[in-house]
Amino acid sequence: MNLPTDLCLVREKIMSFGVIPTEEDIALLIPYLKTKVFKKGEIILKAGETCTEGYFIKRGIIRTFQMMPNGNQRTYIITRELNIFSEHVSFMSQNPSTDFVEAIEETEVIVFYYEDLMNLYAKFHVWETIGRKISDINFIISHRRLRSMMNDDAATRYRKYQHSYQNLLHRIPQHIVASYLGITPQSLSRLKREIEGSGE
Repeated sequence: MNLPTDLCLVREKIMSFGVIPTEEDIALLIPYLKTKVFKKGEIILKAGETCTEGYFIKRGIIRTFQMMPNGNQRTYIITRELNIFSEHVSFMSQNPSTDFVEAIEETEVIVFYYEDLMNLYAKFHVWETIGRKISDINFIISHRRLRSMMNDDAATRYRKYQHSYQNLLHRIPQHIVASYLGITPQSLSRLKREIEGSGE
């Protein structure tokens, strides 16, 4: 069968996890999906709300952040197009989120819903496997991020950020980059001058 282009992209992403669904497996999604567009700066999920939607990002960038007691924001995750995203803890537990989710720029997504996904997991083994793989990858990403925040200095975190987001550096505002690195915008500006001055 010939899948729509969007679902071909979803299949390619899932295959990158090491699972090889058939086109027929992916076509099972068709009755459940719809497309949404979020405006730049739009809050997709607020702390205290339960995440019932997951997304395949067709274009744009989404971040997850938390409001700290001092009023500052701490960005935990930045996700770009052609990736699968949800506020994973709230989505899988169906408990209220402690985080906010925001579109950094205008973002178009394919939406899938928790209840529909659970139905697929229950009926089709391949989708249960896909769900487990996605959960595993989210755990690995979160673990690496935590380790980096605990063990790396700011310069090392910035170099890792440059490597991971090298094609997006001009698209992510500097105050969000600073909040992702756990430093102030002023410290980020100083850090960038030092790294650029050293020729790294």
